[in-house]
Amino acid sequence: MKLLLGFAIILAFTFGSVPPTAAQSTVDFAVSGNSTIRGWTCEVTGTATLTGGGGDAAPGFTSGVQGVVLTVPVAEFTCPNEEMTEHLMEAMRPDEHAEITFEMESYDVTPQGTQAAGSLTILDTTEVVTVSLQLTPAGAGAEIEGEVRLDMTDYGVEPPTVMLGMLRVRPQITIEFSGSVSP
Repeated sequence: MKLLLGFAIILAFTFGSVPPTAAQSTVDFAVSGNSTIRGWTCEVTGTATLTGGGGDAAPGFTSGVQGVVLTVPVAEFTCPNEEMTEHLMEAMRPDEHAEITFEMESYDVTPQGTQAAGSLTILDTTEVVTVSLQLTPAGAGAEIEGEVRLDMTDYGVEPPTVMLGMLRVRPQITIEFSGSVSP
């Protein structure tokens, strides 16, 4: 669940809506959180579809970014052990909700970094989020990395509970992402 939120955020970092001529790149996501017993991290690789041009200049994108859509395949999350992955799949229901998506709606470049705002959809819920990220020019695009903190229950994700309630996953998660993106 948490991983899906992270993926949606990464999409926002890569920016808004994307026409058919956009380029697709891969972005790695790590979703982490805590339970009553231990911390955990699950990982997945998603795609960033980016269309250059049409906005303010950003590091690696001198003509700006017109749109970005980030897509995370829920069924491809991996956790440290099979049982954790099974609990994640139960919470995220990939048969009903195959992807987590983020569509960037706007971005702001400052000396401290870039803020990307957009719609993050997890399960049936869409929320507007703002993600801080760093863009470093690389080749025809940029290396991106960032982090966002979310509450999975805001998206209708029920935190897993196991061992007769002795182990409860806390609803707050951190989504970290990195990758190379280009138009």
